[in-house]
Amino acid sequence: MTAQIREMTKADTGRVGELLYESFNTVASKYGYAQKMKRAEAGESWAWALLHHGSNDLLIAEVENRIAGICCLNPRGNMGGVGPVAVDPSFQGYGIGVQMMRALLKRAENLQSLRLVQEAFNPASFSFYYAFDFLPVENMLDLFLEKGAGQRAGLCANVSELTAQDIAAVNAYDTPRSKSERRADLAYFIKWGKVFVYRDQAEIRGYLVSLPGSETVQLGPLLAEGEREAICLFQHAVAVYQDRRCQTRVMARNNLLVKSLIELGFKIYCLDTLMVRGPWRPGDYVEALGIFPEGV
Repeated sequence: MTAQIREMTKADTGRVGELLYESFNTVASKYGYAQKMKRAEAGESWAWALLHHGSNDLLIAEVENRIAGICCLNPRGNMGGVGPVAVDPSFQGYGIGVQMMRALLKRAENLQSLRLVQEAFNPASFSFYYAFDFLPVENMLDLFLEKGAGQRAGLCANVSELTAQDIAAVNAYDTPRSKSERRADLAYFIKWGKVFVYRDQAEIRGYLVSLPGSETVQLGPLLAEGEREAICLFQHAVAVYQDRRCQTRVMARNNLLVKSLIELGFKIYCLDTLMVRGPWRPGDYVEALGIFPEGV
């Protein structure tokens, strides 16, 4: 089955939202996991956010005037994030995903590395990405906090909220550590959410993004010098959003951070796999991601 690959437009938002809702929930249900989105409107909200995040390349696969799939490339300097990638369940098994991924990799030819996160319970997607030379480099944990469950958290005196005037300083802190260029992301997150910054006196030692969605507040990306700073940032964010459901993805190796999040009321949804195509590898800093690497 041959698909036409084109760029997503505003008129596609409703259908893409339906596709995201149907495809992600279908996979989760297949393997006995709770639905990723509780309402179809959450998918449309996600599609809207993707379209309005100007640094994303959104590709649509269309078959006989019907949208059959979507894939997203998030260029960040020499590195790019991939995701979401979704195919309408009724079009799966016809090579739509392969055609989209080839088109995406063509767009990414000038990037040194690509990275993505996929649920470890989905062996089909793991095999798919592995065939395109994405290698597993890190185990991550997908965690969620139900509304009202984090009431024990308190604000941290070392944490303040980022303003547009401070973007340059946080970007200068982040870029040499993450090996990524996220200035545009920081501006987007300030506009639609909050960025919390940990300082020891005047020295920046970490930051955490919070991006409210229609159902869930995305916590991440995060980058911090150590687990102590990361814990404080998460506690502060949970205190701010204690009346909202929250979700994050953290490196499983950061055991102290994971235990602290569980004490705050977070529950582990599933194990994730961070996969990379190219030379980039996670550094020695504490990192967390949102729904997708630098995605919304």
